[in-house]
Amino acid sequence: MSLIERYIAEVGRHLPEKDRGDIEAEIRSMLEDMIDERNQQTGKPVNDEVIAAVLEGLGNPKLLAQKYAPTKRYLIGPDWYEAYVETLKRVLATALPVVAILTLSIALARDPIDFVDALGQAFGRAIDVAVGIVFWVTLGFVIVEHSDARPTEVRNPKNGAWTVAQLPKFPTKRQISIGEALTNIVFTIGFTVWIVLPFVRFLSNQSVPFLNPDLSQVWLPVFLVIAGLSLVHELFKLKIGNWTPALTATNVILGIISIAYIIALITTQDVFNPAFLATLNEGAADVRDPAEWARWTINISAFIIIGIYVWDIINSIIMSKRLNKQESKNPIAAEKILQ
Repeated sequence: MSLIERYIAEVGRHLPEKDRGDIEAEIRSMLEDMIDERNQQTGKPVNDEVIAAVLEGLGNPKLLAQKYAPTKRYLIGPDWYEAYVETLKRVLATALPVVAILTLSIALARDPIDFVDALGQAFGRAIDVAVGIVFWVTLGFVIVEHSDARPTEVRNPKNGAWTVAQLPKFPTKRQISIGEALTNIVFTIGFTVWIVLPFVRFLSNQSVPFLNPDLSQVWLPVFLVIAGLSLVHELFKLKIGNWTPALTATNVILGIISIAYIIALITTQDVFNPAFLATLNEGAADVRDPAEWARWTINISAFIIIGIYVWDIINSIIMSKRLNKQESKNPIAAEKILQ
């Protein structure tokens, strides 16, 4: 991407959304004039070296954005807002998965059958913690904002020290939201615990598992490998945030493997434990034919899960193509300046 477009985009990232378009247009016009002026003074053709010199003369895009941003009274002003958002993101991303996983694990340890209730407890506890984190982090930054403290780069700006090498790549909006990635991580861990815990309790002679104990010989270890790979994949999704070719390829491969595993499992194995189905006859009069109930439950569940995997594969491919198109697109404004 053009140095100019990257610079303007970085300035815009620190501007209020409603003022961003007008200010970016003004900066682009100013850059055109500055480049034309330098071209007339030096007689050199416009190239990246000339553009870099002009941009470095303007200095750090963050500080330039602060000069253009309208003066307002803020709860948390522009000087500290970026640090506030980054701190909030990191604390939430670190704390919420831990809280949710611990709550889910404790709830499943008490009642491994009621997975939905355990998920509800984990989600509710995570919301409570998130509210507390937002309140205390916000309060801390509000106190700092209304003190005399300011970030070092604002108190002692050194525009001359800034170079175009510090420009980030052309920014792209996250295709994979942090919330989506965290939800998938929590669900993957929770679902794995829910599957494994009955086998552990069965080996300890504590209960009759609802899944067939024979699955623990081959099918459970394979499931754990797939779940582990899926968890690593979700962590990369959280970190990268966009459907890069490598992330997309991994997603497609894991999706196909998971679909093949599910189809092979339900077509060759008795998923439910016969001893568990026998207890349904004794304790649940509304289940007249436990075997029929088990077959319908497994088939419908498999159909839904396979549908989710198919949609996830297709969606990741579509998002990857959009990302490639966005990265390969040549900015019109940059071409006008370089002509």
